[in-house]
Amino acid sequence: MNSNSQRKLTRVVCLVLAAVLLLSLVSTALIMLVSAASSAEIKTELTALRAKQAEIQKQSDALEKRIAENKTKTQTLVGQKADIDQQMEMSRQKIENLNAQIQQYNLLIAEKQNELDEAVARENALNTQYKARLRSMEETGSVSYWSILFKASSFADLLDRVDMIREIAASDQLMLQQLSEATKKVETERSELEAEKRELEQTEAELDAERAALEEKRAEADQLILQMQVEYDALSDEFMAAERNEAAVREQIKKKETSYFNALASEQAAAAAAAAAAASQNKPSSSGSTTSSGFRFPLAYSTGVTCAYGPRIHPINGNKSFHYGVDLAAGMGTEIYATKSGTVTGATYGEANGYYVTINHGDGYSSIYAHMTNYVVSAGDTVKQGQLIGYVGTTGWSTGPHLHFELLHAGVRYDPTRALAKAGLQAEP
Repeated sequence: MNSNSQRKLTRVVCLVLAAVLLLSLVSTALIMLVSAASSAEIKTELTALRAKQAEIQKQSDALEKRIAENKTKTQTLVGQKADIDQQMEMSRQKIENLNAQIQQYNLLIAEKQNELDEAVARENALNTQYKARLRSMEETGSVSYWSILFKASSFADLLDRVDMIREIAASDQLMLQQLSEATKKVETERSELEAEKRELEQTEAELDAERAALEEKRAEADQLILQMQVEYDALSDEFMAAERNEAAVREQIKKKETSYFNALASEQAAAAAAAAAAASQNKPSSSGSTTSSGFRFPLAYSTGVTCAYGPRIHPINGNKSFHYGVDLAAGMGTEIYATKSGTVTGATYGEANGYYVTINHGDGYSSIYAHMTNYVVSAGDTVKQGQLIGYVGTTGWSTGPHLHFELLHAGVRYDPTRALAKAGLQAEP
């Protein structure tokens, strides 16, 4: 084959390669557009789902508060009912005691009434006898009186008869007086017993009214407790439904996040492929974006900064502290790359950082990668920019999968945000 033929063949091959490259770039661009549109849609759906989750959580918190208030009110009502029951029992015992006293008074009054009847009967009999004697003397007049006296056999007998008549009359009067006093005394005692009985009956009536009022209060308490129980059951059902709904939304969010990460990863892979294809026209380059100072983005992908460099409230202990790096959100097991070539000065485990790696890049620069699930380098290893050094995890003082990344110069930490932004930092979904 002559030189002209070779040159023609070379031009044809170049044209074919250029066409293939162009087709690859167009395909990559289309994939990126589709992925971008897909990730944007998923991001919108994620935002809506998170808003829905927040609303459900708000409802759950409100229901939980109402349930707590319901329990407090129910406990108060139960306590009030217990007090009412105690008062009713005391009233019942008082009424029983009063009934026993009233029965005792009835017996005493009956006894006094019998005594009074007997006294009145004796008084009446004596009074009748006394009146009959007087009436007989009145009917016979002085003749009978003198006949008694004239029957005396002697003067001494006469005097005896006169004394006898006086004694009979005096005796009748005395006995009548004593019977009358005894009758009055019994009548007074019976009246006093009747008065005391009426007082007891009045007290019993008051206790009966009090007990009736307590029974009404107890019935009201029972009704309120029943209403509280019905309300509690309804609130509990609502709360459980909200919890189930929140769990379902949480699961949807989890799936959407996975979809988003997958779409974002595809997008970033397509972008990397396009960049590699474009760079291949000139010279080979290391994978990953780099800054003007030579730093590369340390992750295969990230959903953004979850905690920036600067002052913050520590998520673990709740204390005010300074965050000397940035937290880059990423899924468990996401690949972590060396941001710049250098020497591994540390690959170990710490209480706060978990599994972490430190790299000295020279010229006073160094970097730290923390909270790894594991690392694949050792202290003393020489690593190139973009080389795999470990995987994203949540070890140490961590609340979820992410990379804690620090940049240092001359041993002083500084904010790596600008460097990361130039190296391809993605926005949070």
